Amino acid sequence: MKKVNFRYMKNILRAVVVVVALAAAVACEKTEVKQFVVPSGSILLTAPGQTGTASFLTHNITSIRVVSYPDGWRVDDIDLYEGTITVTAPSTFDDDEATEGKVSLIGYTPTGATQSVSVYVAILQNPDVDYRQTPSNCYIATKPDTRYLFDPFRRGTSGEPLQTESVELLWQSSNNLVKYLTFKDGVASFYIEKAESEDKDDKEKPDAVTPGNAVIAARNAAGDIIWSWHIWVTTTDPAADAVEIAGRTVMNRNLGANVNSNGEADEEKILHSYGMYYQWGRKDPLVGAASYDFSGNTDARMYNSAGRRIYLQYTASDASTGTVEYAVAHPDAMITGAENNGFDWLYSQHDDTLWPETGAKSDYDPCPAGWRVAAGDIFAALTISPEDDGMDWMQAKKMYGWHLEDTSTGKTYFFTAGGRRNYFDGRLDNVNSNPDRPLPWTGYYWSCNVSGDDARCMFFDLNTVTRTYNGYEPHHNLQRANATPLRCVKQ
Repeated sequence: MKKVNFRYMKNILRAVVVVVALAAAVACEKTEVKQFVVPSGSILLTAPGQTGTASFLTHNITSIRVVSYPDGWRVDDIDLYEGTITVTAPSTFDDDEATEGKVSLIGYTPTGATQSVSVYVAILQNPDVDYRQTPSNCYIATKPDTRYLFDPFRRGTSGEPLQTESVELLWQSSNNLVKYLTFKDGVASFYIEKAESEDKDDKEKPDAVTPGNAVIAARNAAGDIIWSWHIWVTTTDPAADAVEIAGRTVMNRNLGANVNSNGEADEEKILHSYGMYYQWGRKDPLVGAASYDFSGNTDARMYNSAGRRIYLQYTASDASTGTVEYAVAHPDAMITGAENNGFDWLYSQHDDTLWPETGAKSDYDPCPAGWRVAAGDIFAALTISPEDDGMDWMQAKKMYGWHLEDTSTGKTYFFTAGGRRNYFDGRLDNVNSNPDRPLPWTGYYWSCNVSGDDARCMFFDLNTVTRTYNGYEPHHNLQRANATPLRCVKQ
């Protein structure tokens, strides 16, 4: 009879126990995959005593417990089957009732694991800004602690229908710039809050927004982006400080900018005056440089709705990517120029109707409602002001732009030299063409005019050798895949 090696058998049994334990742990982990999220993150009401609901998504959550809620508020119902939470605001504020706060919830899995969620609830102190009757590709937000409404089923300016199934905050220039994006009862809304005080010890917030830009995308049932909207958050109304040039009302700042630096040698003002960049004929804003002097050729920061850093995409134009349809579906991508088509971002043929010189504004115009891309005749009325033209180049260099004079009135207006994104590879480019002293800066501003393969822009630069050759061209030909800043003109 063969002798049994008990030590060997013990080791085998030990290994079996370990394997079983690991398998059990893995199985347990699999069953503990859970999800509990409120996509909008809020329930915003317009009057005391109102009842509102928010939808939530769960997976492997079998019960939800209310942990806390603001004084005076009531959690009426949590429906796991429908995925809704219903709350009611206080009807009066006689004691300690709160106008805003958070409802804290805990979701439980079958094994008792938990996941916490909070829902911001508030009675809005300011009336909604309602853009539903004025569809556009750009919505301006200037009022803090305010909800903005728009129609997610209508595109551009024509209002042609969209088969929208969901909306998504695609990117924003800073975290929490756009909050509480909601898509409910056929209406899309977002919330802009007050800016945080720069003094951390000062709990009072200034009565202003945090300036920046964002893009909200609409998706269809298949999850494809079918349209998108630029949200331009700025501390003052761009229409209020518009100016008259060549008899036309023109915004006195670039599309997407918070200020006009007006020639001040202030690095922050210069950077905040550049605004967004646009390829000719596209409605979608592209971010510019992270620094006022384009150092490091680094893109400005972008964040998704979860607060994670994301990056501008660069796509080579070909038969599948160099189309209007692709551009609409990829608003966060720069499409570099197709050599076979004169370095247009469109791969075959040009489409002059995207930003038409005359007639109705197209669905692809990036300006807000009531405004459109400027025509070149406005720039033809301008020239570099004599004072700037005779300035010492070291002083002029610090301005990053020129005061341009309207030759018909003698009035001057400052245009920032924000360079461009190059048609070839999308790189940021803000250096003049002087081979001996290639110092910044250059300015490009698209017009709605075209010239053969190219489109036309206003162009200027700083000549660092002599003031005699400072460049200004109102009708400069430029490949359409370049991305430049814009000034919008009133329709």
